Amino acid sequence: MIDAHTPSASSPLRVGFIGTGIMGRSMAGHLLAAGHELHVHNRTRAKAEPLIVQGARWHDAPGTLAAASDVVITMLGLPADVEKIYFGGSGAVPAGQGILDRARPHTLLIDMTTSSPALAARIAATAAAGSLDALDAPVSGGDLGARNAALVIMAGGSAAAFERARPLFTRLGKSATLLGPAGAGQRCKLANQIAVAVGMVAWCEALAHARAGGLDPALVQQVISGGAAGSWALTNLAPRAIAGDFAPGFLVRHLMKDIRLARQAAEETGVELPGLETAERLYEALMAGGWGDQGTQALMRLYR
Repeated sequence: MIDAHTPSASSPLRVGFIGTGIMGRSMAGHLLAAGHELHVHNRTRAKAEPLIVQGARWHDAPGTLAAASDVVITMLGLPADVEKIYFGGSGAVPAGQGILDRARPHTLLIDMTTSSPALAARIAATAAAGSLDALDAPVSGGDLGARNAALVIMAGGSAAAFERARPLFTRLGKSATLLGPAGAGQRCKLANQIAVAVGMVAWCEALAHARAGGLDPALVQQVISGGAAGSWALTNLAPRAIAGDFAPGFLVRHLMKDIRLARQAAEETGVELPGLETAERLYEALMAGGWGDQGTQALMRLYR
């Protein structure tokens, strides 16, 4: 609910941003460049230093950040991280110091982590009880999308909360879509991740087939990316894999987390996903090989 005392997202806001990693740092930087007063917190302060140098204000705890913000955005790694940061009472976030404990009435909470639909619904219900607005708004586009403000944003929550967030979303992505009530954004993102994970297997196998037949994989990639087989990953990640560049834009272990979330959701709805089961087995092999902190294009390692 918005009243006369609620700041408008179209004017400069006090924006709290928690999670300044590979993607979050770029996203927070876009909001700072747009003129918003940026407040930051991260598990490791060093990852937030570039933003602090540019004028962001550091907070040692998520609760103090929430209390100082009109909008709080989180971009974390795991659902367990989201639960801890929002509800407190676990690890480095003591009871009473979570975002939901300290945020002022009418604060807008936006979780952009890929997480659980059920957790998103729980956050939204608790937020509503405290006169807060909440959205789950996971994104697709990886590190390149974050750097170029070209993310695809998938939101769940109320139309009013989405309209409050829209001016911020325009600074972060090329599209933002409200898909339904709390948890809908997460369900859409899991659908996205199913397509991503299975698609990664497809182009790795295509290029392995080309190499085994004596073709230049780089040349084949250029040819097939312009046809019916084309995809964002084939265009942007396959060249990295061919060159042996496995630096992360999106971590293997994070995709593995998303695959497991998708499989859990599929089991709950009774949907069989044999392609995703194959992708899960292959990414588990990458994890077992010690490559969990590499980019998802490291899947090519299994085909060499």
